Amino acid sequence: MNILLIQDDPVYLEFLNRILPARQHTIQLARNGLLGFSKALHTQFDLILLDTQATGIDGIELVRRLRQENDSTPVLLLSNENDTGCTVRGLNAGADDCVAKSIDGSELQARIFALYRRRTGGFNGPRILRVDNLELNMAERAAYRGSKRIKLTAREFQLLEFLIENVGRVVTKTQILEKAWNTTEHYNSNKVEVYINYLRNKVDREFDHKLIHTFIGLGYLLKPNI
Repeated sequence: MNILLIQDDPVYLEFLNRILPARQHTIQLARNGLLGFSKALHTQFDLILLDTQATGIDGIELVRRLRQENDSTPVLLLSNENDTGCTVRGLNAGADDCVAKSIDGSELQARIFALYRRRTGGFNGPRILRVDNLELNMAERAAYRGSKRIKLTAREFQLLEFLIENVGRVVTKTQILEKAWNTTEHYNSNKVEVYINYLRNKVDREFDHKLIHTFIGLGYLLKPNI
């Protein structure tokens, strides 16, 4: 599921990173309402997870503006515990649900999936992984960046899938070897560099914003344009 998260509280971001598994969700972060509004209008999301206290544009006003733009993406509002009027104000503005930020992690996941089912009618559609304008269709085993289809080998596809599943996190060569080659032998580590270069040439070369980054001595990071 491709989720737009509009949130600037580092403590709550850490909580969400723990409860929203990367293998089930691709999350794009906007740290204020203005940036979130722009992302919502220019990228297709399955769900918007939005703090009512977002800076720039508060959450309820942001929902109102999205609905005025005919954006029907499901919105789940996160409110402070003492904001007892969030549900009424949020639903009146066009939100689909409103919960307190203190909600249990398992219940929050259940609410997210409930909104997704309501929109799609279930989970039988193709699994799509997205970061910015990069998309992997897992059923077709196809990759796209913008409107361009990217031809990948099976190994390249597997490596790119792993990077997307760990978007925003540095992954080591050892982790990549375990995922894509099922080995941790050090002498194979040069394979990682070779295949990362293959991916860069196919995924990043023709675009101004580069998604794949090297952290010398640590590993590699796939980073959205935030």
